[in-house]
Amino acid sequence: MFLITGASSGIGAATARAAAEQGYRVVLAARSADRLSELATELGGADSALAVRCDVTEWDDQQAMVRTALERFGQLDVVFANAGFGATRGFLEESVEHWRSMVLTNVYGAALTIRATLPALKEARGHLLLTSSVAGRRALPGSLYSATKFAVTAMGESARLELNDSGAGDANRAGDGRHAVLLQAPDGRPRSG
Repeated sequence: MFLITGASSGIGAATARAAAEQGYRVVLAARSADRLSELATELGGADSALAVRCDVTEWDDQQAMVRTALERFGQLDVVFANAGFGATRGFLEESVEHWRSMVLTNVYGAALTIRATLPALKEARGHLLLTSSVAGRRALPGSLYSATKFAVTAMGESARLELNDSGAGDANRAGDGRHAVLLQAPDGRPRSG
């Protein structure tokens, strides 16, 4: 099973489509239940796709997401902590509320996804993917978003170091502009994603 946060649009929805095409059963998580339901139907319905409303900044939502995913599909093969959004550059731009929500979603939400899924990932020897950005490797002028993506890049490296020799597979950062993500289909054949 391939679990994706931020699955209702953009990179998350595109990843869900690609994973389903490769034979994965997918768990689609995001705050937008309507868009998730539409995508789950598009991807084959209840036998192959499960829509779960989840605010990644809420621990109870994260735990319920994992519990529901495991009850439906059993094993957790891949987790893609993808939920996130940006802000206009400039430290006098955007509201402080927008900033707070962005930092909580992009950083805290990714950390909660790791925490909630790690036991099942270790058991399945699964893979962890995080969405970072070029902005997480090179600071952009006036960009708090860049700071959140630096945090995600560091979180990915920290997870990789923790997971070495733990039984879980790779921890990778997706979206840094330099690496393709290699997915492995349920039958063990490598797939590019």
